[in-house]
Amino acid sequence: MVGAGYTSFRKRKSPLPVGRGLFAFARVQAPPGGGTCPTREERSEMRDARCVQCERYAQNQWLGRERRTGGVVELARHLVGIQSQLRTTPDLAARARLAGARPGDVRRELEETRRLVRTWTVRGTLHVVAAEDLPLLWRALRPEWESRWSKYLDKHVTRVQREAAAAACLQILARGPATRAELLEGAQQILGCRDEWVAYLFSSWGGVLKDLAYAGRVVYGPERDGEVQFVRTEDWLDLPVADMDPDDALAVLLERYLRAYSPARIQDFAHWSGVSVRRAREALTRLGGRVAVRDGWLVPEGEGGGSCAPDRQAGGPGADAGCVRLLPKFDPFLLAHADKFYLDEDHYKAVFRAAADVAAVILSGGRVIGTWRAEGSRVVPALFGPVDDAAAAELAQEVEAVSAWLRQG
Repeated sequence: MVGAGYTSFRKRKSPLPVGRGLFAFARVQAPPGGGTCPTREERSEMRDARCVQCERYAQNQWLGRERRTGGVVELARHLVGIQSQLRTTPDLAARARLAGARPGDVRRELEETRRLVRTWTVRGTLHVVAAEDLPLLWRALRPEWESRWSKYLDKHVTRVQREAAAAACLQILARGPATRAELLEGAQQILGCRDEWVAYLFSSWGGVLKDLAYAGRVVYGPERDGEVQFVRTEDWLDLPVADMDPDDALAVLLERYLRAYSPARIQDFAHWSGVSVRRAREALTRLGGRVAVRDGWLVPEGEGGGSCAPDRQAGGPGADAGCVRLLPKFDPFLLAHADKFYLDEDHYKAVFRAAADVAAVILSGGRVIGTWRAEGSRVVPALFGPVDDAAAAELAQEVEAVSAWLRQG
């Protein structure tokens, strides 16, 4: 059965709606103080350019009509990590992009092969990343943690207290994996202290574990009875020592970002990574001729054209990006740009909600056209407006496929 919630929006031969905001080119007003409104042809070109921009982004995100072959490790490398404060996000993000994805693939790679690792990376948030990318991420991001992101800790604890808690944590983990509660209890015993600052450093915000993660000393390990455990990196992974200059590492990270997240501007890279705009611009300088800047957009070497010129030749953007996909909450597609060019501004708050919540969305042709939620294993979509018969049929298939996926999980 197709879930309810979208059939009432079905409308014969009706194009995807163009509302106010980023896609409202059909109702552009005259400039203040007079002037000439864009002509019908100019508005059409503007609309086409925006659609091509969305379609190119979908292609770079591996969200074209045909799902990619390959596995979740390859996907994690391409996306430079998948945000993971919700454990369901990485698997559902893989399902949207990969032909052979199955429930549990991510956990198998985390705990059995250890080719994936869960830890804090960009923006100070939890991600599932390819283990081989960890040295690069540590080198590029540790300066941000030490100079900016960890400042909130200084309001509650001293540097001496952080160092003492870190030493106690490593002493406990030398005996094997441990939960957060076990680390707190062990640290209190080692330090001979049960003051509030010790508990604070082992809270769910990260605290001393983030300190150790960005230093490359600690990562998430295997779950035990549904509870996360932490391990020393050296006990869990065999990784080379990274000696790359942090700004050179950030330049590599920028180049990797553009492969998956262009079209983008330098401000978007700073938004995605969490680094300062100054460091982001320095990274761009270090890439030299490998990235061009056209009308403010960053264009990687070898990518034909900029991000705004329509190109619907076979194989180019638009060739296979018209499909419908259901993306999970906090999907990487939604977190990589300061300017949400793929979303009508009227619906911004339906996706980017209070308390830093990010909704699960319905994607069509690289544009967000609605949200969805799961009620048990039943998917309930909520479109922003009418769609044509073809999109409605594709949405029905996706709703059934994701519902079946959730039943397996």
